[in-house]
Amino acid sequence: MTAATPFSRADGVRELHVDGAITLFHEPTQTALVLNETASDVWRLLDGRRTIADIVDELARRYAADAATIRSGVHAALRQLAEHHVIDGAPHG
Repeated sequence: MTAATPFSRADGVRELHVDGAITLFHEPTQTALVLNETASDVWRLLDGRRTIADIVDELARRYAADAATIRSGVHAALRQLAEHHVIDGAPHG
C-alpha cells in the first residue's frame, strides 16, 4: 500500500446506514462489517480515483488534525476493509 494507491469499493458490497453508522455486507462471503467512525469516513471517500494521500489530506482538512495521525487511522481502516474484501486496490491480509 503506497500513498499513490487508488482504492474503490468492491463489487458485491451492500451498505446499510443506521443512526449515522455504516454496516457493510459482502455478498460473496456472506459477511458483515460494522464500520467505526474513521472507517466510515474512509469508506465515504473511496471512489476509485482518490489515493491514500488524497484521503489523508481531505480528512486532515476536515478535522483540522495532524496528517500523520490521520494517516495512521486511514491505513488501519484500509487494512480492515481489505481483510473483509470490501475494497479493491489493496492487498488482502
